[in-house]
Amino acid sequence: MFHWQTAVSADSVLLAFGFAAVVGIGFGVWPAKRAASLDPILALRYE
Repeated sequence: MFHWQTAVSADSVLLAFGFAAVVGIGFGVWPAKRAASLDPILALRYE
């Protein structure tokens, strides 16, 4: 529609993938570690 020329380098793709991976792993591991440290009975009580 606008006929814009764009260029995406391999470096920017790797940077974006790396950033997304770090954020995804970070926000996945942190709650999992918190949940693993809880007593199952107490965790289910507040569910």
